[in-house]
Parts: sequence; structure tokens; C-alpha cells
Amino acid sequence: MTQVITRLFADHQTARRAEGQFRFFGFPRNIYRTLTADDAATADALVDKLTRAGVQEATAKAYAAKMTPESALLIVSAGYKPLGVAKKTREILDRLTSVKVGKHPEENWIPTPPNRAPSILKDHPRLLTLPEELENPRGPISRDLGVRLLSEPRSRTSAMTNGGRRMSKMFWPMPLLKSKGKASSAISGGKHMSRMFWPMPLLSTKTRRNSVIRGGALPMSRLFGLPTVSRRT
Repeated sequence: MTQVITRLFADHQTARRAEGQFRFFGFPRNIYRTLTADDAATADALVDKLTRAGVQEATAKAYAAKMTPESALLIVSAGYKPLGVAKKTREILDRLTSVKVGKHPEENWIPTPPNRAPSILKDHPRLLTLPEELENPRGPISRDLGVRLLSEPRSRTSAMTNGGRRMSKMFWPMPLLKSKGKASSAISGGKHMSRMFWPMPLLSTKTRRNSVIRGGALPMSRLFGLPTVSRRT
């Protein structure tokens, strides 16, 4: 969508001031134009030009009614280039004194048809070219340095040069993969860590005892005749 923004100024100087601001902020020259009384012989011709530009008919007739030989009508088709062009246009025009047309809308939305072009840099085909290069074209910088931009394709089996060697074979003293069988222990020889320095087995096969005292003795309180529970009331 394109937003058509219009303002009617009482003199040509004010319109030129607005155009100067548009150029300062880098507006494309094809998105704004100024109409004067010389551009339309009659009021109907001015209304026809404005409606074809996207202005509502009621607003166009209000402009035509107040148009004088000294007036200038500014039309801005604010699309998406540059970004924020509609907001910046309003800021610039709001700082200038314009002719009021009542409640008629001075901004309108119109559909934007697709623009098919052979290049994405249609407006600036040489965006990355320096100005002095346009006057004295030297060609690509690779020609000055004697460097080719493209090299002839070659079939290779390795990303390394000179023989296609693998990185591991150049400096690594051992193979990356081994063909040995699966081991049951991380220690060479299959020994368990507990057998190396622990003097007793980790698991016992003895029968479970009811007492922690050797020989299955009674609790310590019975040995000394001390009751474990008091019967006082």
C-alpha cells in the first residue's frame, strides 16, 4: 500500500522549501511532485490529475476551489522506500503553513501493484560504486591486483592440499579407531578398583545376624541389667 499525502501552500516558495527537505533526507525524486495553476488549465483538469494520483474526489475539488496562480500543491506518494517516509513527510509538512481545506482528508491509501524488475538495485544500480569510478571506470579491483575471481573446478577427495592426506595421519601417533573387543573394565587387565587397594570384599556371603555384637549377644542394656523402658506412671 502507498499513502498519498497532499498539502496546498499559498506560495511556491513554501513548496520548494518542502522539496529541499525531501532531498536533504534522501527521498527518491519520483515520489513527490508539485502542481501549480500552470499545470492545469481548468479546475476540472486539476481534479482529474489529483484523483488519478490517488486523492479523494472531495479533497481534490476542495483544492481546486482554493487554487490561485500563486498557490502550489505538493503530492507525496509515501511507500516503503525509504523506511518511515510517511512519518518523515508529516513532520516536514507540519512545520510549514498550509492552506486548510476543512475536514477533507489530505492522506489516502492506494494499492501498490507489484514492481517486477531484473535487478533489486533498480533505483541505485551502482550502490557500492565510488563517484570517481563512474568518471574513470577501471573495472573490477581484481584486475588491478592480478587476482582471479573464479578458479577452475577440480575434483578432490580431501580438504587438504598436496595428496589429500588426513589430518590424523600427519601428527597423531595412534589410530583414531580401534578394532579391539569390548572390555569389562576400564583398567588394563580387567582388574576391579576394589581389588587393587581395598583389603576386604565389597559384598559378603555370610548369613544375616540379628545382633551387631559378635556371638549374637544381647543388647548392652541387658548385659548390665538396665531397663530400656521406664514403667513409672
